[in-house]
Amino acid sequence: MSKKAVSEVEESESCQSDDFNLEDTFFKVLNDAESSSGDNQKVEREEDPLSRNKLILEQSRDPELIDLVKGAVTPQEAENNPVCFYKQNGVVMRKWRPLDAPADEEWQVVYQIVVPKVYHSDIMSMAHDSPMAGHLGVRKTCDRVLKHFWWPKIRSDVADNCRSCHTCQVVGKPNQKIPPAPLKPIPAFDEPFSRVIIDCVGPLPKTKSGNQYVLTIMCTSTRFPEAIPLRNIKATTVVKALTKFFTLGGLPKSIQSDQGSNFTSGLFQQVMFQLGIDQHLSSAYHPESQGALERFHQTLKNMIRTYCLEFQKDWDEGVHLLLFAAREAVQETLGFSPFELVFGHTVRGPLKHLKEKWLSETSTTNLLDYVSNFKHRLNRANEIARQNLEQGQAKMKQWYDKNAKNRVFQPGDKVLVLFPIQGQPLQARYFGPYEIESKMGDVDYVVKTPGRRKSRQLCHINMLKKYIERNDDSMPKPICSSTHADVTQGTDVEPDVTSDTNAGIKNKEYSIKLQNSDVLGSLEQKFSHLSGTQQIEMTELVKYYQNIFPDTPSRANAAFHDIDVGDTTPIKQHPYRVNPLKMEHLKKEINYML
Repeated sequence: MSKKAVSEVEESESCQSDDFNLEDTFFKVLNDAESSSGDNQKVEREEDPLSRNKLILEQSRDPELIDLVKGAVTPQEAENNPVCFYKQNGVVMRKWRPLDAPADEEWQVVYQIVVPKVYHSDIMSMAHDSPMAGHLGVRKTCDRVLKHFWWPKIRSDVADNCRSCHTCQVVGKPNQKIPPAPLKPIPAFDEPFSRVIIDCVGPLPKTKSGNQYVLTIMCTSTRFPEAIPLRNIKATTVVKALTKFFTLGGLPKSIQSDQGSNFTSGLFQQVMFQLGIDQHLSSAYHPESQGALERFHQTLKNMIRTYCLEFQKDWDEGVHLLLFAAREAVQETLGFSPFELVFGHTVRGPLKHLKEKWLSETSTTNLLDYVSNFKHRLNRANEIARQNLEQGQAKMKQWYDKNAKNRVFQPGDKVLVLFPIQGQPLQARYFGPYEIESKMGDVDYVVKTPGRRKSRQLCHINMLKKYIERNDDSMPKPICSSTHADVTQGTDVEPDVTSDTNAGIKNKEYSIKLQNSDVLGSLEQKFSHLSGTQQIEMTELVKYYQNIFPDTPSRANAAFHDIDVGDTTPIKQHPYRVNPLKMEHLKKEINYML
């Protein structure tokens, strides 16, 4: 026998004596096996919870199956019945033949084991939660189970199990869209500039003046827009720009913004309070709350892009010209342009100037008639615009509410919240479950979000999904599972704990997990590039110092060294906030390494 073959035999014998990690098997039945002294005697298992004797015993104990067990027929009698219960080797079985299946087509007959309640959760977990199950839907999961097993109310149990699956609820499926809440139109206000919406756009390409951002403002009643280029969007800069705008249209009664830090800062709120302006914050990650202004952003960006391409100038040099075009254009929902609703007449632009030049028109209206007509025209225009806006909102609401549905949550309800993925702002997924704290308005809720940057979050109902919890009391605790098990033995190599400093190594809750145990179990494969003698020597050497290759790294105390960076100037950088989900884990790892 060659040296390689000898090493393979020794490797196989050593693996048989070691503990195995059965995490990738279907059944995690971890029983202590007692081997006898003889080489030919078999290893016996103690109390296998999935044995046939255990199944027969549980079938006789289950109160829901007592009548079925008593009424079971013999296998010979079952041949003549399309649907019946019978016993096969002591196990209660169910025979089922489809109604439209001919009697001679035996391949369509399904033979199912009648499962007692103690095994329901295990079977449903293997049929839905395991890696080879794929978290399929209710119908496919139920069909998969019914090919082999049956119990009373199996379809409702499988449906409840699939709907309460945490993974499926968090990931979601394309055919399981949450219906939006009915549209709540923003009321049309009587006076122009009594309610304004503000937001920030950027960063845009930096101009020669140093501007990178745009503060956008819009009147909700007249749709009159304003865009102010800014170098930054700090609270002080935004407040100065807003104050300058208020000198044009007066102080509004209320102002609405998103939950940006510059709008929620103490300085901004203090200024709004001193000016007598009520501040309203839109719900997080719900731009529909400021739909009119968000739509203007799209138009403004497109106009800026066109202007820069055509005139080869910085975008901030042409913003005031682009605003004139936006204010002069007729709003579809209002039927008038913002200029007409604010100033009461069509402003004199290049087109009107050309018309006057060709017609050589001269105004003959006296001052009193002009003022009287102007007041009537302005009031009438605002009245018609308000009617058009209400009709447009009603039409939009009718179209939007076709698939809408009223949903209500109560304080204490568990929900999943749709949040953007960290580092990927254009993608989102459900997080949670979180708890509803209170209700704010008809469609907004305050949600407790522990572990995130904000412990409380104002969320629109369209971002919330009801979380279905599994009723553990109604289902017995699984005897075996493909995803969870209390592992008492394994192949993990625990490091030597010789002092109080390393006493925290055994706390696997936060310790780092490596793959050294897997490598130690396949040393021959790792050393396959060496000769036979070298493989044996390296294997003996690694196994002799096996305790220094644990899955959980520890601190070495054999030698210390310092890193000298010389006279290099230290690099100073502003600290970045860490995701709270990682903060606690990082603290534990740092404390562990120290």
